[in-house]
Amino acid sequence: MNVLPSAAAASLDIRALPDEDMTKFYETLKSVINDPAIKLVPQSGSARPGASPSALNNEAFRAIEAVAKRHYDGVPVLPAMSTGATDMAFLRAKGVQCYGVGPALDSEDGRKGYGARSDRERILESSLNQFVKFHHDLVVELAGAK
Repeated sequence: MNVLPSAAAASLDIRALPDEDMTKFYETLKSVINDPAIKLVPQSGSARPGASPSALNNEAFRAIEAVAKRHYDGVPVLPAMSTGATDMAFLRAKGVQCYGVGPALDSEDGRKGYGARSDRERILESSLNQFVKFHHDLVVELAGAK
């Protein structure tokens, strides 16, 4: 505890926007750090491919909106980017439209900060049941699409 190390290392888990220019991002990060003793070394093979966000004006997104309105009292569907990582970036880079749909509610714990990835992550049983029914109906809606 009472020793100053001669070297230190840190790994950053960077969650970039789908169309982020990573070269420019690292240049900006280096200028913000502004310390020649600190080296930024991107890991090879860890970069996610750049891709445009999925469209919001197609039949799949309209199906998500319709089913969400039926199951969640007409609430609007808003696009959001999760800080979590999925394989969707690789699929979007190949032109596949991808949507992470997770309308799980937790009216008891959410306001206490016990959300996803917290040390007390959980979901109410009633919310889980609604979540499963939502996804079932969404699959049925999408299967009936043109």
